[in-house]
Amino acid sequence: MYLKLAWRNIWRNKRRTLITVASIFFAVLLAIATRSAQLGSYDNMIRNIVSFYTGYIQIHKAGYWEDQTLDNSLVRDAELEQMLAADKNIAQFVPRLESFALASSGENTKGTMVVGIDPEKEKSVTKVDEKIISGKYFSGNNEDAVLISEGLAKTLGLTVADTLILLGQGYHGVTAAGKFPICGILRFGSPDLNAGMVYLPIDKAQWMYSAENMLTSIVLMINNPAEVEKTTAHLSEKLDKEKYEVMHWKQLLPELVQMIEADSAGGVIMIFVLYMVIGFGIFGTLLTMVNERRHEFGILVAVGMRNIKLSVIVLLETIMISLIGVLSGIAGAIPVVAWFYHNPIRFTGEFAKMSEQYGMEAIMPFSIDPFIFINQAWSVLVMALILAFYPFLSIIRLKAMEAIRS
Repeated sequence: MYLKLAWRNIWRNKRRTLITVASIFFAVLLAIATRSAQLGSYDNMIRNIVSFYTGYIQIHKAGYWEDQTLDNSLVRDAELEQMLAADKNIAQFVPRLESFALASSGENTKGTMVVGIDPEKEKSVTKVDEKIISGKYFSGNNEDAVLISEGLAKTLGLTVADTLILLGQGYHGVTAAGKFPICGILRFGSPDLNAGMVYLPIDKAQWMYSAENMLTSIVLMINNPAEVEKTTAHLSEKLDKEKYEVMHWKQLLPELVQMIEADSAGGVIMIFVLYMVIGFGIFGTLLTMVNERRHEFGILVAVGMRNIKLSVIVLLETIMISLIGVLSGIAGAIPVVAWFYHNPIRFTGEFAKMSEQYGMEAIMPFSIDPFIFINQAWSVLVMALILAFYPFLSIIRLKAMEAIRS
């Protein structure tokens, strides 16, 4: 009975109802689009950065992250690799042996990061082969050659086919030394990486550092980045915690997490301001509705209708209008978000050049996470329902004779 009366009442004045529905519609549409663009940008940033070097998850020997030395390397385990290959959420795993060495050529020397990689697997994670600006990529795990960064090549005055000498400390303190021809030169977007990086096939790196069958880390790329923490927890439960440590990108890159949180807070403030503006619009519509129908409400109370019943009907009217606005807002946002998800906004000019220099795509994709739609719709709906208590309380306090005379 009440629902039927409320439904009929909201369409007695179609213009007023459509104005209210439109204000809620645009509130939901703008909130979803804004948040989707923001979270989509974060996802793209994270994907670019973890693909740059760290991966989404890393497995180390227990204690390695606090003391990153070759003495804290782990033994390459075929059973562990079989377990990782069987995990449906792990797209690829890449073994690495990382250490430092003194790179030398003639009288020029420079400290450098040396990374032993599986050439084929590394291509699927960091796409090292696409960063080559001269020369060629490795042809196998045992090739006697190195790839060096552009900045290091300039510092040492080297080019393709020249010889690089590496000197450092190997496993358990033994002397590590090697003499390798340069097969290619890499250009990284990051100035730090570009200044001093050397890549070796993993077999050659293990030989030079006297760390046969040893790894410092196993880098994992996953199919669903949203489940990175769940996957990390799952691996931690399956692996011996006294032997291995499993870390996801948020632990590996705390600076990136802090930057995203700070920027996200700014986005939340923007959406809050949007809610405030739309909220005042909805409140203005409700205020107008109460004043226009004040005479009508007074007559209904005068002929015997109780204030509380009338208030409930008006509250149901507001709820129905809010639901129509929210659902239509979601329906309107879905094609907009889907379009920009499949056709992300592409930047041009200086911003695009700067992004490409740092190895990032100059795009702003939207996120299609269903929680964006749910959270923003609920926020607007709750705001509308809170504002609906104004007409509810106004009618409860309404006096029939005063309302009829007004």
